[in-house]
Amino acid sequence: MAAPHPKTDEVICIPKTFSSPTLEQEVVERYKNLRLYGLKVDPRSFSSTYEAESQFSDDTWRSRIQNPVGKTFASMMDSNTQLPVSKIEGLVQSHGMNDALYGLLQKEWAGIVTLVGPGVLRSNEDATTAPSKPHQVFIRDRQYQIPQTVPELDDLSGAHMVYMLVGMFVSPSARRRGHGQRLLEAAIAAAAEETIILGGRKASIAVQAESGNHNAQRLYERVGFKVTDEAVEIEERDGAKSLVVSLEMELDLPGLKSGSS
Repeated sequence: MAAPHPKTDEVICIPKTFSSPTLEQEVVERYKNLRLYGLKVDPRSFSSTYEAESQFSDDTWRSRIQNPVGKTFASMMDSNTQLPVSKIEGLVQSHGMNDALYGLLQKEWAGIVTLVGPGVLRSNEDATTAPSKPHQVFIRDRQYQIPQTVPELDDLSGAHMVYMLVGMFVSPSARRRGHGQRLLEAAIAAAAEETIILGGRKASIAVQAESGNHNAQRLYERVGFKVTDEAVEIEERDGAKSLVVSLEMELDLPGLKSGSS
């Protein structure tokens, strides 16, 4: 069986299930390595730390990409540090792989981002307690809470669905090549598609950038995000507080009039 050959510089949504533990472990290792590298070289891009995540078990890393309400995207590029063709061919013959899996194993990972959601922005709750902005759907006690379960499907029909981008990172050696923009565009398209499939009437995506991280903010604005709050106080897991800029985007949903009821 000949190995498939994906295009250069493509974005792939990491699958949640694999045909074998061997394939799964290979992909989990690549996600883990890039995430830890990002935490080490660009700690300001994350709300976590290298010291904390370097202690994670394999099960924890696996749960990151298997989160039922998370979709993690990886941007690929050609590299001289690819797996030997003989090893890839062996994996193909032993387990079978589609283009996406082949790309995840054979290409170098240039960047990653995770789309979390959907949450639901409800307008009929007590105005003093209900979130009034999309990013607030994911905040509890001034901390971001990543959901692990999908809301009841009945609640999503006609709902204002909310997503959040987390863990955005592009390797310094791969920057200024469009990887960040391609990652964001892939995540935005996935959110719009899922909203339509689940019957939502409206969808928003939120993302945060650390105050002072102007490069990240410019990237988000370039693909259509707009600043909604320049001073959101977030409490980290270690108790430290930080200020972030909140940016949001209302999605265009084909076949639906934005904001219609």
